Amino acid sequence: MVVVRFAPSPTGHLHVGGARTALFNFLYAQNQKGKFLLRIEDTDRERSQPEFEKEILDSLTWLGLAWEGTPLRQSERLSVYQKEAEELLSKGLAFEEIKEGKRAIVFRTPKREVRLTDGLRGEVSFNTELFENLVIIKSDGFPTYHWACVVDDHEMGITHVIRGEDHLTNTPKQMLLQEALGWKPPKYVHLPLILGSDGSPLSKRHGAVAVTQYQKEGFLPEGLMNYLALLGWGPEGNQEFFNLPELIKKFSLKRLIRSGARFDPEKLRWINAQHLRGLSEEDYLKRVKAYFQGTDLLPAGLSEERFKSVALLFRTRIQTFKDLVGEAGYCFRDPEAYDLETMNRTLASPRLREKLSDLKHSFEPLPDFEDVVKLETLLRECATKHGAEARELIHPLRLALTGKDVSPGIFELMKVLGKDASLRRLNQLIGRL
Repeated sequence: MVVVRFAPSPTGHLHVGGARTALFNFLYAQNQKGKFLLRIEDTDRERSQPEFEKEILDSLTWLGLAWEGTPLRQSERLSVYQKEAEELLSKGLAFEEIKEGKRAIVFRTPKREVRLTDGLRGEVSFNTELFENLVIIKSDGFPTYHWACVVDDHEMGITHVIRGEDHLTNTPKQMLLQEALGWKPPKYVHLPLILGSDGSPLSKRHGAVAVTQYQKEGFLPEGLMNYLALLGWGPEGNQEFFNLPELIKKFSLKRLIRSGARFDPEKLRWINAQHLRGLSEEDYLKRVKAYFQGTDLLPAGLSEERFKSVALLFRTRIQTFKDLVGEAGYCFRDPEAYDLETMNRTLASPRLREKLSDLKHSFEPLPDFEDVVKLETLLRECATKHGAEARELIHPLRLALTGKDVSPGIFELMKVLGKDASLRRLNQLIGRL
């Protein structure tokens, strides 16, 4: 049975590189009907923090990357690492190093060639003449990364280690330790690093932030996972939009790409938008409501019905839930100013004040603005009356309602805004003409 693991250190946030590694391990395990395990490498006592561990676990849960069993914590296994180190001492494969009364254990690194068959790169060789002896138990009694990693991978029954290529030079050192203990090494696959759009190492300036930040920005876990899967893995055909079951079914280590993948924030937003549109109306409303709940991003006292109508109206115009704040801001408050360029372009029609005043009077007898067909009919009748085209009234009307030159359908927008707000805003623009 395939058994893989994701082994984060709780010394910081879970960023996209780590999330991609976790995702590939999860997909491979699911595809092979195997196990996906979680290990917390918390032996760095100075930098490891409980809040980081909680954030990592919460991020994996949000992404839907469910692990089997209880996470293994290295800080709870010191006696196991010490016992195995004593075994190397007894065989003469390690020695004690005592400084200031404190005892460390050091592995005698054999000087020879180590050959590694990497699942992505093929055969890679290393000359261990360049390696120093390796501390495995520090003077404080805690294991070093290499030692804990080797012991844990063996005891957890890990069959495949899928991790970033920055670990490639660590692998021969770990293989020497496995050999010294008489253990069979797992199969290794070192993933290409994720690069920024300019080809340099990925950083915050490229849009790479913690998974929790994408959650705060209103991304869907499905959208983020879909995009991360495309960074270093190439599915057959031209398909780019995947749900999780499709990713599990299609994922293969044979389709991994050796070159570094470039992170494109705009492509991520586009893919997330496709997932937003793919939600059922009920699921979409449930999720967007949950996103804004407990935040101060929207005006206080906003009715649920009003929020629902706005969210549905702008569904095809947003890429993340947070976009609703910027895209639909004028649905919650009157425009404070009009776009100057739009004003110059749309308010040049002759006798526009007279036309808009007449339009306002046409709308006033309506009991409400629920009938969008009636609203459009009245506007077109008013335009015909003044010998004008409908657009000569629609564009100024849009400016009055939104302060901008683009919006969803103007009559659908009037329905959402309601009669009072729509007429008030139209009257404000008339007053400025």
